Amino acid sequence: MPPPERVCSPLILSRLILQKLFPLLAFLSVHLLSAQVDTSVLADGPYLMYDDNDRLTAYWTDPEARTSSQAVWAEDVVSQLPAFRTFRPELVNKDTVFHRSQQVTFTGVDKLAIVSDIHGQYEVIRKLLISHGIMDERRHWTFGESHFVIVGDIFDRGGQVTEILWMIHNLQQEALAAGGRVHFLLGNHETMIMDGDIRYINKRYLTTGALLQIPYQELYGPDSYLGRWLRSLPLTVQINDMVFVHGGFSTEMVRKICELGKINDLYHQHLIDNVYGTVAGETEELQLMKGRQGPLWYRGYFTDRDLDDKDLAKILKKLKAGRMVVGHTSFEAIRSFFDGKVIAVDSSMKFGSMGEVLLVEDGHFVRGNLLGERVDLFEAGR
Repeated sequence: MPPPERVCSPLILSRLILQKLFPLLAFLSVHLLSAQVDTSVLADGPYLMYDDNDRLTAYWTDPEARTSSQAVWAEDVVSQLPAFRTFRPELVNKDTVFHRSQQVTFTGVDKLAIVSDIHGQYEVIRKLLISHGIMDERRHWTFGESHFVIVGDIFDRGGQVTEILWMIHNLQQEALAAGGRVHFLLGNHETMIMDGDIRYINKRYLTTGALLQIPYQELYGPDSYLGRWLRSLPLTVQINDMVFVHGGFSTEMVRKICELGKINDLYHQHLIDNVYGTVAGETEELQLMKGRQGPLWYRGYFTDRDLDDKDLAKILKKLKAGRMVVGHTSFEAIRSFFDGKVIAVDSSMKFGSMGEVLLVEDGHFVRGNLLGERVDLFEAGR
């Protein structure tokens, strides 16, 4: 006789299924948790503002609840503040004097990470930096002695600009302590905010300004902590043989000025430190710098059909560089042009659903995506 059939009860069957599924469920749980959105707090801020006596006051809002609060900065101020996503009060010294570094050239850098045009998309940049080892889940620097470059435009469009600014502010200090560097270069949207041009800000920040009864641009003015920090940042740097600038350097620009230090100096002294755009007796150089052929607005590498390889070779020769890395002009992914001599790193983060980081190590160029995947930039035909 054949052996009797074994019949599993529903309870036994459920246990067997769970035993089989548990490893898969555990795996999925870990990865889903690591990819979860950072929803720790909704408050916007803090905005640290100095008064005429250099006393510092912290302001913050909850734009959704239409509430605002403030606290005078003191040793016990931490107890009065909500738990912001990225703000770390221990890294703020109210007496800090932000000096603009005169160093524009860095050599011997073995490893680099580069992004641009984050435009208030905190979750995208957070995932990218964690996925590619630039910071950890707690937003602490993990990139050692390497350099991280933001090629402008943290401001506008998205609704989490403040979170990103404080995160970069913190990483900059931690990187320096580790022997690395964070280079946050000014883009056209940073300078627009400093100039009072707020046409592209997220409506969340219109609410913040109204609740605080402080115009949004004044929250980043010369009397604010973040505003003073922003005014110490460069427009352009060179790392190894690569020049970094938000828009790009046109033929007209390098014909007038080709020294990176001078470009930084002129822009700060005449177009930022003074009232931006209202300089008396503007020179031709200044008019060029703040116009469409200037370093923050230029798009000619991608739109000017008359610009050829010889023109670019002359520009790079003037700059004493081998490549140029730019943002400002959006593509669906990081791309290279002119046989790799121009690399465009604006990967459309502004949409909030995509974005890439350019990784450079020992002369090897790699595109890194949100999933942590890496593709060789040049082998991919980009």
